[in-house]
Amino acid sequence: MSISQRLIKYITFPLWMLKDGYLKSLYYINYYQNKQWCQSEERIKERQLANLKALLVHAYEQTEYYKKIFDDAWFNPYKFKDFDELTSLPLLTKEIIRKNINKMLAKNIKKEELFEDSTGGSTGVPLVFYRDKECLFKRKAQELFFDRWIGCDIGDKIALFVAPRHYPGGLKGIKQRFRNATCERILAFNPYKTNEEYMEWFYQQLIKFKPKIIKCFPNSLSIFAQFLKERGYKGIKVKAISCTGENLYSNQRQLFKEVFQCPIFEKYACFEHGVISCECSKHKGQHIFTDGVYLEFLNNDKPAKPGEIADIIVTDLFNYGMPFIRYKIGDKGIYTKHKCSCGSHLPMIEKILGRDRDILISSNGEKKPGYLFVEVINKNRIPGQFQIIQYSYKEVEVKIVPTAEFNKQHENIIRKNFQKLLGHNINIIFRYVEEIPREPSGKYAYVKSEISH
Repeated sequence: MSISQRLIKYITFPLWMLKDGYLKSLYYINYYQNKQWCQSEERIKERQLANLKALLVHAYEQTEYYKKIFDDAWFNPYKFKDFDELTSLPLLTKEIIRKNINKMLAKNIKKEELFEDSTGGSTGVPLVFYRDKECLFKRKAQELFFDRWIGCDIGDKIALFVAPRHYPGGLKGIKQRFRNATCERILAFNPYKTNEEYMEWFYQQLIKFKPKIIKCFPNSLSIFAQFLKERGYKGIKVKAISCTGENLYSNQRQLFKEVFQCPIFEKYACFEHGVISCECSKHKGQHIFTDGVYLEFLNNDKPAKPGEIADIIVTDLFNYGMPFIRYKIGDKGIYTKHKCSCGSHLPMIEKILGRDRDILISSNGEKKPGYLFVEVINKNRIPGQFQIIQYSYKEVEVKIVPTAEFNKQHENIIRKNFQKLLGHNINIIFRYVEEIPREPSGKYAYVKSEISH
C-alpha cells in the first residue's frame, strides 16, 4: 500500500466506521481479542454461562414463544446455574420457526431495528429469520476476530470466491467505489462466470489487485485454482486462504496450497449465526467462538461422546431480536476435548461433516458450483425440501419433499433457472419423495454429481 493510500485509509475509515456502526464492531472485536487470549478455560466458561443466562431471561420476558416453552417445561431462567439445565428445553427446528416466527420476535425491540435474512441451511429447506441491529455489529466483530487469526485486518485487500448472495455484483456510484477503495477493498469473482475467457480476465485483475487473503467457498475457488494450475499461472501471492460455506476436502486443500503457496484455514459459519468456529495456525480442529454461541453435540438427542458423529445444536448468544435457543441447525460434527497448543483456551470441534455440495457440469463443459442451484431455491422462496443430482451431461434430477404450497409454477421456476445455468438442452426431471436421507457419513448432500469426479 502506498503512502497516499495509507493516508486516505486512515483519514476516511473512521468516518465510515462512525456512520455504519464499524466503531461498535471495532470495540467488540478488541474486547473479544483481549478476553479470549488472556483468560483461562474456567473464566471463558463462566462468561459464556453468564451470557447464556442473560439471553434466557430476555427470551422469557420478551417473547411469547419462549414464555410458553419455558413454562411448559417448568424451566426457570432466573435460577439457571449450569449448562446441563438447558437440556430440559425442547429443540428448536426450522419447522417450529416457520410456524412461530412472529411469536419469537422480541417485544422490546422495534421493528425497524430488526433485519430480515434467509438461508437454505444444511437441509435444503429455505428459512426466513430476523436479527437485531446490535447483533449485526457483533456478527461483524465475530468475523473480524477470526480474520485476525489468519493475518487479515480491517482495510486489507480481500479476493472473494463466494455464493451469489455474497457477490457484490459491481460497484455502483461514487460513494460505494470510494468506500471499496479505502475500507472494504474487495475484488469478487463472479460465480456465474466460469468460462476460460472470464477466468483469464480475472487472473489479470488479481495480479493488479494484490489481495492479502482469499475468502472462499471451496468449490468456487477450486474451479479457478484448477484453471491456474492447468495454465501454469503464478504470481498471486496471498498470506492465507479462508474457506467456509461448504466442506473443504483434502484434495482441495492440497490444490490451494500448491497453487497459492499459503496456509489454508477452514471456518464453520452459517447465515443464522455467523462464524461459529475457525482453525488456528496449528490446524488441529476448529476453535468455537464461545462469546457468540453455545454449542451442544447430541447423538440420538443425548449428549455425544468425543469422537462421535453428532447433531450440532446452537444457542445464539447475540441475537436478542429473535432468539435461537437449542436450534437444530441440520449440520453434523465431531467435538473433541483436545487442548490446542496455540495458546487459546477456546473449546474445539474436531470436524464439521454437515455440508456436502458438489460441482455440476453444464452442457458446454463449464463447472458450476453447487451453491448456485441452492441459491435458486432460496432466492425464489420455493417451499419444500430438495436434493439436486446430476446423472449425466444431459440429465439433472430434482428430488422434492413437497409442502402443500408447492406447485407446478415452482417447478417451472426451477427448470428455467437450472437450464439457464446448465444449458437449455439439459433435461430437468422432478421426482417427489417422502424423505431425502443423509449420506452414510452423516452428511446431507443436497447437490450431488455422479459425473464430475
